[in-house]
Amino acid sequence: MVGLLHLFFGLVIGFVGVIPPGLLNLTAAKISVKQNRKAAVIFALGASFVVVGQVYIGVFFSKLLNDNPETLLLLEQFAVIAFVGLSIFFFIRAALDSGTPEVQEINRSAAKLFAQGIILSVLNIFPIPFYIGFSSFLAGRGLFVFTYPTAHLFIIGASCGTFLMLLAYIKYVKKFAFDSNTFARKINYILGGLTLLIAIFTIIRIYG
Repeated sequence: MVGLLHLFFGLVIGFVGVIPPGLLNLTAAKISVKQNRKAAVIFALGASFVVVGQVYIGVFFSKLLNDNPETLLLLEQFAVIAFVGLSIFFFIRAALDSGTPEVQEINRSAAKLFAQGIILSVLNIFPIPFYIGFSSFLAGRGLFVFTYPTAHLFIIGASCGTFLMLLAYIKYVKKFAFDSNTFARKINYILGGLTLLIAIFTIIRIYG
């Protein structure tokens, strides 16, 4: 049951983290339109493969905090910093977003598509602090265990969640592209507000 809960947390967080239109999901959508869905899925597989390593790094740094003697307080203080930073990032991104992110050129072979997904995902370092913040937040409430296999199920779930969100862009590209600028701003404002609320809740929990 604990393992399934970690898998669920990872799935949800990975899914939500890729909702805002960005380089990865818009490139996947463009490949779907220019070539076909199969080609876009290959690209998405490459991008999601890298997420495994990014989440692992995030969980690793979160575990370093967890091993500190002042575990709970340090975890929650770090989570506050991480979520405030994420909130500022989302609000600034929403305010400055006057257009969709530049979409990369498309390579046609399966191997190049998979490699392109890996490269673009590696260049996207945002997921690392994102997962540090969420794993620290969950650990501070006793909902995250850093041992095998629970932590690994969380990592797998996050990668699968990312892949599912990319599939949503691939499948519903026309709906997303209808007014992608407005969609991006609204989602970023929502995520900014959500992370800010989590930070406020954590501060109240620490000092309340």
